[in-house]
Amino acid sequence: MRYGGLEVKGNEANFVFYSPDGQRFYEPAKKCPDCDASGQVLGEKATVDYVNGGSLVEVVATCLECEGLGFVVDDSDE
Repeated sequence: MRYGGLEVKGNEANFVFYSPDGQRFYEPAKKCPDCDASGQVLGEKATVDYVNGGSLVEVVATCLECEGLGFVVDDSDE
């Protein structure tokens, strides 16, 4: 099974997979609740400051839940 990408059409999103014989399979997707479909989250990074003791600096990082895609697999039963 090979990953073919993410298709977003209007309010619907699907992950697409291809079998070795070329058949397409769809897996329903929903917006990532952690990053609100942006693919990025805010985090803190410690910085060393030998005079003042250091501080925490806000940084933008890739969302670990959706791996930066903005969508996750929709496991809800309809």
